[in-house]
Formats: sequence, C-alpha cells, structure tokens
Amino acid sequence: MVYLQKSDGSQGLSIAAGADGKFVFENVARGNYRVTAERRGFLRGEYGSRRYGLRGGLIALTEGQEMKGADVKLDPQSVIAGRILDEHGEPMEQVQVMALRRVVAADRRQAGPAGMAQTDDRGEFRIANLAPGRYYVQAMSSRREMMQGRNIRRVDVAEPETYVVTYFPGTTEASAATPVELGVGQEFLGLSLQVQKARVYKVRGTVQGVEARNLRVMANPRGRIGFGGGPGASSGVRPDGGFELTGLAPGSYTIFAARGGPGGGGTVRAAVEVSNADVEGVSLAFGATFSVQGTVKIEGTTTFSPGNLRLRLVEAEGGTMSPMGQTKEDGAFTIEGVMPDRYRFSTVFLPQGLYLKSVRMSGQDVTGQVIDLTSSAPGRFEVLLGNKPASISGTVGKAAPESLPGLVILVPEGGAPMQIGPGPMPGNQYEASVDQNGAFAIENVPPGEYRVYAFEEFDRAEGYDPEFLKKFESSSEKLKLGEGDVKTLSLKQIPSGGASQ
Repeated sequence: MVYLQKSDGSQGLSIAAGADGKFVFENVARGNYRVTAERRGFLRGEYGSRRYGLRGGLIALTEGQEMKGADVKLDPQSVIAGRILDEHGEPMEQVQVMALRRVVAADRRQAGPAGMAQTDDRGEFRIANLAPGRYYVQAMSSRREMMQGRNIRRVDVAEPETYVVTYFPGTTEASAATPVELGVGQEFLGLSLQVQKARVYKVRGTVQGVEARNLRVMANPRGRIGFGGGPGASSGVRPDGGFELTGLAPGSYTIFAARGGPGGGGTVRAAVEVSNADVEGVSLAFGATFSVQGTVKIEGTTTFSPGNLRLRLVEAEGGTMSPMGQTKEDGAFTIEGVMPDRYRFSTVFLPQGLYLKSVRMSGQDVTGQVIDLTSSAPGRFEVLLGNKPASISGTVGKAAPESLPGLVILVPEGGAPMQIGPGPMPGNQYEASVDQNGAFAIENVPPGEYRVYAFEEFDRAEGYDPEFLKKFESSSEKLKLGEGDVKTLSLKQIPSGGASQ
C-alpha cells in the first residue's frame, strides 16, 4: 500500500500499487504532502529517504501541478532469530528476548528496544522488521521460569541462584556484550544464547507518606545498556508500606515508586548498591503534597484567550509522573498534588502564534531553569506568553545532483524554555523536511540563539546527541532570532556520508 498524507497529518489517501510497483494519486488538493509505502516482509519506506528510520522529504503541490518521480524505496527487513537455552543446554520457554539499539534520550545515550519476541516451547525466537544497524540481544526469563522447579535452590548453596538478564554471547555484564551487525535484508539466524544463573539478592524497604493501594516499587539498573531490571524488579506495597524486590543481581540500581491519580502524582527514588548481601531498610518517603499557583498572561494584543491552556511541572530527573494544571479564562491556574522535587516548568501544546517567553517565581526569573522545590512550596508563578514568534524559511542547495532533499534542524544554544507540542522536538529542537524544490520552512520559533543544520540524511536516534552535532558545527550556521523575525536562509547541505552512522 502507498499512502499520501498532508504534512500536518490532517488528511490522507491510500492506494494499492500495481504489480510493477507504480501508483498514481489523482485530483490531489494543493499543499505539502508525504508519501510512504509498506509491504509485508519489507521496512516502511518514505519518499526522500534511502533507508528506514530516516525522515523523508516533502512534496509541495500547487494548483494543477503534476508531480512525477515520487518514488519510494522499500528495503527488505532484517531478522535476528535463534534459541535460548538454560544452564544445561535445554530450551527455555517464555523468555523475553529484546534487540536493543543505542539511542539518545534526555541528552544521554541509552538503550532502547527495537524489537522483541518470546521463545516458544522449543526455546526458539524470531525478531523481524529490523532495520540495518548494530543490535545488542538481551534475554530475560519470565517469573514463571523463576518459580519452576529448575530454580529450586540447592541445600548446599547459601544464597539462592536464579536466571538473570543475559546478553549475547552469554554474559551478565552489559559492557562485555557483543553486538550483532545487520545489513539490509540480512537474516542473522541460529543465534544461541545460554541464560546465566547468578546469586541474587533482595531489596527490602518501606514507602511512607502515601496510601499503599495500587502503588508499585521498581528497580532500574543504572549504567547499563539493558532494558528493565528483571522479572523480580517490581513489587507491590503491603498495607503497612513494606515492599520486597527479589532476584536482583549485584549492581547499581535506582529504586523508585511512582504515584498518579486525579490529584497529581510524583516519583520518589533512592540509589542502591547490591553487592553480596540483601539490602535492608530502603526508605522511599513521599512528602506532603502542595499546590502551585500562578497566572498566565499573553503579551500584546491577541485574539487568543489564556483559558484552557495546560501547564506542567516536569521532573528534572526524568520521573514518570508530572503534575499538570489548566488555566481559567482570567489566566489563573493551580497545579495540585505537587511533591517536593526538582522540576522544569513547561507549557503543553501551545496554539500556533504563541510561545513561552518567561517564567518568574516570586519575582525571580526561572525561565528554562531547574526549580528546586524539595524543601518548601514555591511562591506564585508568573508566566508570560509571547505572541510574536520568529520563523525561518529558505532553500537548501544539494551536496550533489543525486542527493536527497534532506532535513533542516534548528537547535537552541544554551538553555531554552520547555514547550511540548507540535513544534519542538525533544530538547526543544525544531526540524523541517525539505521539499522537492529545495524549500523549507520552520514557524512558531521562540526568539533566541540557534544553530541551523541542513542534513541530507539524519538519524534522530543518534543525531540529537550534542557530541554528534559538534562534529558538524563548522557546516552549520549561527542564527539569532528576535521577536517576530522572519528570516530567509540559503543553506548548504551536509552530505549523507557524514550525517549517518
């Protein structure tokens, strides 16, 4: 199937390609579009992209225009398949197997799952629909495996042993894992991974300051490429507030409990080192919640009303809960259920034409800063929304005649106010696909200082790493945008040889 969709996602059409792969969309309204295609056994493709996972280009259509050559390249999927075995070389059933790739999130390199599968009764697994790249294979036994007879501890062993997270080719240490390199359409078959047993320990403690009902405590490994702490790394909380995490191999963990609900939520956490004994007495204390109050004003004359805007306090340490409030027609807002923690102030899905200009707390400018609310409730917030955002547009000169249209990204220099919505990418980066004529446009940009890059191909999983972008600073342009600025740029494309890994 081939899909034609407006760049803002508002409308779309689909059609089946012919046996020769050709397709035609007729009577298409003017506008900017993306063309994508998919077929079983192949990776999803997009016009203007050479491989899966890279943002393609736009097709700009005017009235009566006929666009030819909107070709889409589909690559066959890559596959990792094999068997998971126990310590005796017997097949293991219901083991979760993940293919992990390194990505950049929250300005840090982390491991994220690119695909997963569960072993069958023969211990076999198959992870399909993978793009070319480097993967780490992780196997994690289910709680069922942990509770079966094969895990009954021996009477001559002081500490219990159980199956722990194991990486290919058979190590429990992430740093010793061997990556699997996949080419286009390559099938890496016959992978054999023996899940390791190790002495494991318990972490016990209490959760204080909150009702235990529907609360869970979890353990996340720190400093590993792995994903998840294992089947015993999650626990409910007893009515007296006690919890017990089991099956934890030696290592560094973050123990945390997250709370949600109508009144808001929050996260408490503690760093724990597991070495050669159980860990006792971990305390996770939810402090008494408080409310955050303030007002939102819109600068200048505008047709927008401050009513029904959403505001959020985002936990600076990357917690799972962020309390949120909504403004009234007069701009007043209250965020309930805020716990002592460190936060960044954020707006959520601002309308086109508005941007977060400044945030003041008790008269002090805290725009884009981490706000420490661990010891006391804050004073009132004064939030100012600007109504004169900047915009940039222009053209990108191709690195070579056969180059793809590419992508333009706009990255702020230094701190910038947080906004969550259609405009900014994670970390407040902005991006725009280039159309078949080399044109691009980025709107609703807060004033400030930026760097502009024009990549022929750009991998989001790696590309927003600050260290990666530093390599191309000499090929970027510095840009200072004032209120209401409309700037036209002529950019030189960074060829794909240097933009992708």
